[in-house]
Amino acid sequence: MLLDDKNQDPSRIIFDSVADYYDQWYQLPLGMLYDRLEKKAFDRLLTIENYGRQSLLEIGCGTGHWSKYFHDKGFLVTGVDISKEMIRIAGKKNIAGCRFLVAEGESLPFADNSFDVAGAVTTLEFTTDPRQIVTEMVRCVKKPGGKLIFGLLNSLSRYNQKRKQRSGSIYAGANLFSPVQLRNYLAPLGKTKILVAGFVPQRNRQVRLVSLWDYLCRLAGSRRGAFLAAEVTL
Repeated sequence: MLLDDKNQDPSRIIFDSVADYYDQWYQLPLGMLYDRLEKKAFDRLLTIENYGRQSLLEIGCGTGHWSKYFHDKGFLVTGVDISKEMIRIAGKKNIAGCRFLVAEGESLPFADNSFDVAGAVTTLEFTTDPRQIVTEMVRCVKKPGGKLIFGLLNSLSRYNQKRKQRSGSIYAGANLFSPVQLRNYLAPLGKTKILVAGFVPQRNRQVRLVSLWDYLCRLAGSRRGAFLAAEVTL
């Protein structure tokens, strides 16, 4: 861990300590499965017609996993994270079109109206002041017409509920949102669209049917998927 200040934010220490695991989780079968479904949800939101090649500020970019996805969608990405270790790993990946720096989401080092889009994927749940982060995202995005995009863990998901119950887990203290809570939180900012995704069968023998299961759950309007993808037009 790259820590030498005893007064640093405890959350920075936590995320420094799990930086390596964060990347490794996406290489596990379950991690790859959820990752595929989460990105499919964003694919339905982030169409080329709506965005094109724009600048995107990513809050809580971690090790750059989602930064690469956003770059592949055509964005020029500036990623910030509170964790020095996360940023170190992200920088080592040399992702074209992406730059990374250590910064706090509650106090971003950018001028007003600096970016076309601001995004945060599994970030708001792990901060003590999500409202301030959203306020900073709004400040940094060009208005009117600028966009915010979010990915969050759904509080209604049984999988996420089990995560929170694990003693000592980073998820134990997470502030998860339900689809209704997220809409109520974001709707005052502008036109809001929320997709529920990440429907994975709980029984291992059914996992091979995940694409069909995910489709059927979305078709039925289930609100219990593990992931929420949201877009706000300011």
